[in-house]
Amino acid sequence: MSDRRNTPAFIRPLTGTALGLGLLAASTLGVAQTTSNICEPDGGYVVAYYNGTFAMPEDADAQRAALRIARHGKYAGATETATTTSGKAEPVRYETFYSTAGTASGATESRFQALAAEYRKLLDGALTQNWEYFWDMASGSIDNWSVLAAKSGDSRFLAITSAYPATVTSLRAKANTDLEAELKVSTTMAARQLARAQALYTERQKLLMVSFSQGALFADKAFAKLGSPTDKTVLKQELSTLPAVSLQSSLTASMVALTIPTPAQNQGFFTATLSWAVPAAAIGQKLNTVTGLMEDIQNDFDLQVIEPSGDYVHFTDTGDVGKGGGGATLVGTSGFLDADSRTVGPEHYYASCDESKLRTGNYWVAVTKVRAPIPAQTFVTLQIAFAKSGEVYTKTWNYNDVPGFIQKDRLTFPVKVTVKQSTDGKWTAEIVPYEPVATYASTLTPA
Repeated sequence: MSDRRNTPAFIRPLTGTALGLGLLAASTLGVAQTTSNICEPDGGYVVAYYNGTFAMPEDADAQRAALRIARHGKYAGATETATTTSGKAEPVRYETFYSTAGTASGATESRFQALAAEYRKLLDGALTQNWEYFWDMASGSIDNWSVLAAKSGDSRFLAITSAYPATVTSLRAKANTDLEAELKVSTTMAARQLARAQALYTERQKLLMVSFSQGALFADKAFAKLGSPTDKTVLKQELSTLPAVSLQSSLTASMVALTIPTPAQNQGFFTATLSWAVPAAAIGQKLNTVTGLMEDIQNDFDLQVIEPSGDYVHFTDTGDVGKGGGGATLVGTSGFLDADSRTVGPEHYYASCDESKLRTGNYWVAVTKVRAPIPAQTFVTLQIAFAKSGEVYTKTWNYNDVPGFIQKDRLTFPVKVTVKQSTDGKWTAEIVPYEPVATYASTLTPA
């Protein structure tokens, strides 16, 4: 048989079912519902799946679902857990860290996705039942296509066995080469994955980065962003190096080996994460020609939240009470800001996990800029994540598109998070991207 070692065998028998599960999971991201225990008290694990070559977003979700099924079996309604070395069962959540190119031209992304789209077009309805065989095509192998043609009764599998694999083989190498080169210099590629990985690490989640094919390039970049931990607070695992028969035990062993990150415990019913990507020349220190001292190069952005109570939680210190300044307010009635970064970020707002503090109503999230030495190459990312369902919103702006702080009543809001509690005590959170942005004075509705 031709080369199949690059094809995770666990995906083949599962992805027909997993595709539906992945799409279902993706469709529920707008709302996170919890029990009265509104955050996860026992810590837990997050498996971050970095997809491989040629995966469209729904394909990546399907692969992630297949990975979950391989580890836990078909969903039975109970919380899926992994057991720590001390014997404690903790919940496991799976998230797709979709790997896509972020260049202005989109050339690399187009090469990957055009092939996936072409595969779908050629196979049409047969794809949903036999999607897992895409991996055979992606690796250039056609050994199983005659078997699949006989199984499905669809002659199209045989009709494309010569031309399509050749196309894949010729373009795949160039796409990966381009992608690897772009990742080394880009300030925008992987911004979404980097921001989310940082947030999970700050929340002290035990993070396992599982990657396939070129997804490893993105996982490597995120791992480096976290400081390349050597204490097993984050682990990486590439699927292409695993024998299929040992997948479940290998994933289990990796989870057991993980340890809790050391920063102070931060967790929110929902978390807003502000991060930014800047070129290497904008990181480090420079000489202040006036004082003669070395000082940090400042890339300064601020995350600001107005809570349902009306509390204004912010770092901005305007010194002008009339403009909402007079000193930063880091703690509100329902949540708090964790740090004021003026160099490389990130900053987080955590809505309280304490039901006695969390308020129902609208939370208005704003982003403002202060300075950046290379504006054209500086990009800012805002993410919102819910405690039990993960990331629900991500948006990236160029520095020039981020407003500066003027005054509290003239803030603009890209995001509104609405928190509710039902009569039976269950809490829900829903996010509303509030664009085009509107000002505080015209949109804020007290809860």
